[in-house]
Amino acid sequence: MEKYELLPQQLLYEGTITQGNLFEPRALDRKWIIGPHKEGYLQKLTELTLSKSEIRKTGFPMSAALVEREVHIMDGSVQACLFALENGIAMNVAGGTHHAFSDKGGRLLPAQ
Repeated sequence: MEKYELLPQQLLYEGTITQGNLFEPRALDRKWIIGPHKEGYLQKLTELTLSKSEIRKTGFPMSAALVEREVHIMDGSVQACLFALENGIAMNVAGGTHHAFSDKGGRLLPAQ
């Protein structure tokens, strides 16, 4: 998504961060994904076997690139947490597709 590519550029432009503050996350090891996520759900994601209904509930078209992106974003969140523990502040500017369930995707709905 273009907005997530533009965000670091804007923060650099504003002087909020420097290039040295940025890092490139890796794919988070599967052992860290299992726990907050059920094994069967992760398997469906990696094998791209979610049903049409499950895909629709996420709000995103299913693709290997999307799954790979999310696995990298999770590592970015872990790395940001570790950085914050050492330095008092950090953020993951990569975005992400929030879901509040361990076994399915879902979108946040606007407040009613």
